[in-house]
Amino acid sequence: MLRTIGWLILLTSLLFIAGWNIGWIVGDRWLWSQWFSWIPALALAPIGLLLMASAPLAFGRNIGWQAGLSLILAGPTLFLVQNWRPGLSPDEELDGITITHWTLGSVLSDEDVYAETLLDTGSGLNIIEGGRKVRWTQSVKEWLGPGTTSPSTGIFSVITQLPMSRLRNLVWADGIHVAKLDVHGPGFVEQPLRILLVDLPSDPARSRWRIASEFRELLEQTEPGEFDLVMGDFNMPADSKALASLFPGYRQSWDICGQGWGPTYPRAWPVARLDHVLQGPGVEVTMLRTMDPGLGRHCLQTMTVRPRDNAARNR
Repeated sequence: MLRTIGWLILLTSLLFIAGWNIGWIVGDRWLWSQWFSWIPALALAPIGLLLMASAPLAFGRNIGWQAGLSLILAGPTLFLVQNWRPGLSPDEELDGITITHWTLGSVLSDEDVYAETLLDTGSGLNIIEGGRKVRWTQSVKEWLGPGTTSPSTGIFSVITQLPMSRLRNLVWADGIHVAKLDVHGPGFVEQPLRILLVDLPSDPARSRWRIASEFRELLEQTEPGEFDLVMGDFNMPADSKALASLFPGYRQSWDICGQGWGPTYPRAWPVARLDHVLQGPGVEVTMLRTMDPGLGRHCLQTMTVRPRDNAARNR
């Protein structure tokens, strides 16, 4: 009986390891493989423990501990390498726009608490997804000043004292939402910072690869023009092949200048980075941090963006 139990646990562990490797190599190119691609490397540690316990039962002698110990050490190490970056202070103060992005979803109560938490970041440009009532709170009204309102596209709301030259919906179809925001500020006085705001479906039963394909088709129909930054809740992890296929030539800002712990979801125990900032060749994100605001389901992101040269921006 013990040998049978050992074999069952051993086979389950090996199948799990095989699935994780499939997800690592194939990624979310297919619906069946995307489930494997969502398994965090941290899960290899308990599988290593099961392997160490089941192999002696299955074979009747003390074997398998080397492989199990390797998984116990490799899983957390790889998870840490993927998701943590040391905080490095810049050598000099850099001119640019400070931005906070926060995926809120539905906010049914305590809107003032959310608003105060958002404004406490000190950013000049605040972008929220969902939580539309937050922009109507007294805290936001006082911060904006008389005669200034916070515009919204229905999904994205912008709370800023900086002058905006455009905020319009580009795509609103099949759970895919895209908007274009042009805002002026430090470093972007003559030519605005052009931001593409993205919110993609969270339904785990939908293929991420198909969502990416549909996203590209819908966006091309709108002729969005040039944009410097792409940010939003993509509901795709950082190593997603579907995510990598969306914006060739744009780089993950977290890989370049991320500081601290990167995952944004779920807020209480963040294990996956679903909210992303992609930068084009004409701008530079000099600082990107993920912060736990103590509210909501997602962590928020704060960043500083400055321009490179206009030639690069127009490319």
